[in-house]
Amino acid sequence: MKKLILLTTTCFLGVLGLSACQKDASKTIRICASELPHAKILNECISDIVKANGYALEVKVLDWTLQNDAVAHNEYDANYFQHVPYLKTYEGSVPLYAACKAHYEKLCLYASDVNHKTLINGSRIEIVDDVSNIERALKLLESKGYLSINASNYDAHNGSFTFPTDNPDSGVTWASGYENCELRCISEAQLVAALPDFNFGVIPGNTALVGFQNDLSSRIVFGEEATETTLSEKANIICVKRENKDDAKTLELVKAFQDSKVSAYINETFGESVIYHFENGLTTDFLAA
Repeated sequence: MKKLILLTTTCFLGVLGLSACQKDASKTIRICASELPHAKILNECISDIVKANGYALEVKVLDWTLQNDAVAHNEYDANYFQHVPYLKTYEGSVPLYAACKAHYEKLCLYASDVNHKTLINGSRIEIVDDVSNIERALKLLESKGYLSINASNYDAHNGSFTFPTDNPDSGVTWASGYENCELRCISEAQLVAALPDFNFGVIPGNTALVGFQNDLSSRIVFGEEATETTLSEKANIICVKRENKDDAKTLELVKAFQDSKVSAYINETFGESVIYHFENGLTTDFLAA
């Protein structure tokens, strides 16, 4: 009889334990992200906000090239590493969705040698090799008068931008006095490590934050003008599966990023290198624009 009672009690507790695990899973938001500033924002700010509403946040730092597929294959509920133009290049069979815009990282030109921060004729400049960021890098150099982007690189019919990554100088015209400057396309993961081989590098914000750490500000030559248009176009997003855009976990993440605590945290932690910028993707389909 005692054995029967013990067995029954054990089974009952096992059922309770299983129910608890299932309940916890429904209140656990799994999100993959780039290390900086994304995972830092999630762990040090967003986690406390969702915790107050009964949710737990599990953050995994993951290579950015894997994150969209990871969400598409249900390994994570969301990712946090990209802007809308990059998401539009995703070719997976599972539709993804931009749930909200969260922050903007200034794209800057960084010097290989902090004692030589002036471009001269013959300077060698590395830029990232994906098309969405190439346009951004070239527009930064164009805005400072160093080059102009050749009109042939724009397809006015569909509004797309094409660029010869194997010969980037053929896509631009250097300004007078800079005719001997040279561009080179490098994979984003190698930009910081390869910078000593160049005079300068146009490096996306999260890659620069991770690679330079405390040496970041001393290397900045100049950065983008953070206009409202630029902020909106290039803000980093929370990305989910399209079919999950109205799920409770997605709603909680969007609500959390809208909290004023996020703006205060970003301003205090990253200064001018990262700018808080929230737009609700649940009311506006950014991918349809």
